[in-house]
Amino acid sequence: MTVSRAAILLALFAAVGCGPRAVSTPTSTPTPIPFATGDYPEYGYAPDLSWLAGRIGIAMRGSICPYVIIGTHQGVPWGGKFALRGASGMLDGLHSGATVVVHGTVAKAQPRDCGLPAFNVSSVELH
Repeated sequence: MTVSRAAILLALFAAVGCGPRAVSTPTSTPTPIPFATGDYPEYGYAPDLSWLAGRIGIAMRGSICPYVIIGTHQGVPWGGKFALRGASGMLDGLHSGATVVVHGTVAKAQPRDCGLPAFNVSSVELH
């Protein structure tokens, strides 16, 4: 009895399957931004600049540039704004006008595209 190659291939496909698998891959669900639990002002910053509180702004300067406004009156140090830098996805849930507290450090090297002092964000909280 001779078995054709087509029959062997058909038997292999039936055994291992071809086409979509029944196993589903988990989809990533965005993590909601937590709310600030400390007593932070609406606009301001820590004396050591370990946190900044204010409103989010989004600028288009060649690329999307999220920043935080830490003061609205004249004479605010650093021009009252810091460009935000964060790990991939960290700043994704933010929208213009959101009030936030961001924790992190002032960057030593300044970005060229935003034209603002940069703040390396380690965590973000809605305020």
